[in-house]
Amino acid sequence: MFYVFEGLVFSGVLMSVLSFFLLVSLPVFEKEIDILELENSQIQLQNRLQESELLQLSQQIQPHFMFNTLNIVLSLARLNRQKDLVESIEKFSMYLRYKYTDKKDLIPFNEEMAQVKNYLYIQQLRFGKKLDITIQTEEMDMPAGIPPYTLQILVENAFKHALGEKKGQKKLLIIFERLGNWVKLYVIDNGTEPLDLQSSQGIGLENIRKRLKLLFDLYTDISITKNKEQETVVQVVWPYITLED
Repeated sequence: MFYVFEGLVFSGVLMSVLSFFLLVSLPVFEKEIDILELENSQIQLQNRLQESELLQLSQQIQPHFMFNTLNIVLSLARLNRQKDLVESIEKFSMYLRYKYTDKKDLIPFNEEMAQVKNYLYIQQLRFGKKLDITIQTEEMDMPAGIPPYTLQILVENAFKHALGEKKGQKKLLIIFERLGNWVKLYVIDNGTEPLDLQSSQGIGLENIRKRLKLLFDLYTDISITKNKEQETVVQVVWPYITLED
């Protein structure tokens, strides 16, 4: 009986100690939870700010594209090319709709590629046979995640700063490939004015770099080089993540 009583007393004392410890520790736990919530909020805010900056940069390029598109539409109307006229308006409408819809931090690459193809369709009408566009990607890699507007900004920059004013044949090559746990995106043009990460032209590229670092804890990179043909090569690297469309 004595041992039973002693056990009850010990249990009571132990519960009292644990209760006291929990009461004393509760503010610390709450503080840690608050700090985690604050950090998560800051990360989400940073992501939103980066997305807003990228969208703003894309919109800085858009007026040039809109002006050129309207000229193309006007020319098609004057030439009575009804089929091309309707399709160009449809592509342009889809391009604008994509730019003003909410995006997640990552979207499937094929969704971004579809948007870029709408843009390239207009540019092809603009330059005709003087523009040679090549896209190389594997179907199995199309669901890979990409931060929205990444490819779009690279391609728009290529036209704004390089191909738009280039005389003669214009070439644009897009390569998207998976290498193990990473993906690599290349945008290559034969324009005469290469982009520079340190210049005002490179602001969009630097923002893409910052956004990649915010989204991924692993290795990411964006670089600009010249290949042996003296073409400008923009390369972007980030971790491979599969997304469903």
